[in-house]
Amino acid sequence: MKKICFIVSSPLTASTFLNGPINKLSKLYEIYLIVNLNNKHKELVDKLNVKKVFHFEIIRKVNVFKDIMCLIKVIDFFRKNKFHAIHSVSPKAGLIAMLGGYISGIKIRIHTFTGQVWVTKKGVIRKTLKFVDKLISKLSTLVLTDGKSQLDFLIKNKIVDEKAKVLGKGSISGVSLKKFNADDKVREKLRAKFNINQNQWVFMYLGRLKKDKGVLDLIEAFLKIKKEKNTMLFLVGDDEENLKKNYNSYPRITFLPHNNKPENIIQICDTFCLPSYREGFGLSVIEASSLKKPIISSNTYGLKDTVINKKTGLVFQVGDIEKLNDHLIYAINNKKRMKEMGYNGRDYVEENFSEEKILVEWERFYMENVN
Repeated sequence: MKKICFIVSSPLTASTFLNGPINKLSKLYEIYLIVNLNNKHKELVDKLNVKKVFHFEIIRKVNVFKDIMCLIKVIDFFRKNKFHAIHSVSPKAGLIAMLGGYISGIKIRIHTFTGQVWVTKKGVIRKTLKFVDKLISKLSTLVLTDGKSQLDFLIKNKIVDEKAKVLGKGSISGVSLKKFNADDKVREKLRAKFNINQNQWVFMYLGRLKKDKGVLDLIEAFLKIKKEKNTMLFLVGDDEENLKKNYNSYPRITFLPHNNKPENIIQICDTFCLPSYREGFGLSVIEASSLKKPIISSNTYGLKDTVINKKTGLVFQVGDIEKLNDHLIYAINNKKRMKEMGYNGRDYVEENFSEEKILVEWERFYMENVN
């Protein structure tokens, strides 16, 4: 049985995006995983159906010494283990894996682009990060992106060429429609837990709490809503920039840590929000749509695949806080219409992004390219 090694920087990335693909491919190949176990949520990799997990210190931020040492170790590891193919996800993992795979002579090197850090950067930093993405693409023998709009964006910016592919209609792993299924009992139980009454309209963001994900814009837009409006805002995820300290005193805003069961926690809300400045695809959006939640999102390139404006949600120009506020107020005043959008969203996901369909594409891709 041929050996495949996946390389990611975070256990959360492996669990969120690769659980389904790994389970599917493990029936055809021996699957191994390289991941930085010094990160949060290292227990998540225990649930993955892999032959063995290897710890390498792949860190998100640039650290020249640590990055070079990690690369040297990866090259030695690849030479000793002779994998038939390697597959990386996320920028730093991609750079180390594709460079290490090229130097050690691995013939099949696959990278999946999931988002571009440089989109919100300027000057030398932007140019450097763009160069890294170009280098990853050049060193890869096969390139995937997790959405059509991201693919078009990367081609336009000359990061990848027309040989790059999208699996199915997009997203890395799709959504389990059985797992992400609206359940009134779950909703009522969780809303009772957080003392949310029946008439309160809850907005929710779920993901890494960072400025470039538009979280500060969402908070500002939400706080412009008059207090007599019966609303709440839930912000769910790892607070990477310590945003909570400035806003935790607001009674209508609730911060929650990363949740391993998004299929449950999202059910609390009435509208799901992703006002991101950069996004490769927006898995959380189609998960929320699966749960019949209407969406309010920015129009950044990666989200164009996940939301149909005025049908499954409401879209606004990136960074337009006033328009975001308008959409929040519209949601409160047009609850019936928003619920219709939520039902449309479920239909849209069923048609385009079901886990079953995407995993068939994973198997087809690997059977065509890794055999």
